[in-house]
Amino acid sequence: MAILGAESADRHGVPHDEAMHAIAHAVYVEEQFDEPRVPGRIRPTLFIGPATAARGAPLLEVMVEVTPPRDLFIFHVMQARPKHLNRMEDRP
Repeated sequence: MAILGAESADRHGVPHDEAMHAIAHAVYVEEQFDEPRVPGRIRPTLFIGPATAARGAPLLEVMVEVTPPRDLFIFHVMQARPKHLNRMEDRP
């Protein structure tokens, strides 16, 4: 498994280990949730999960390009915004 990160993933100051924790412990995953941000790239997967194992840790939104079999390219990480939390609540 290769895990790579774009410079844009660091824009909001979330440490890499917290992004990985959010992916590994995601409470919500939506594959191909949006169009690619760069033409010709694959559609991203949205992970919403806690930043750490601590009770009350903020939820993060992590956007990732997943290339089979198991490569991850993380390009966006920040505290989960209402529009993505609403997606989670609206899904059965």
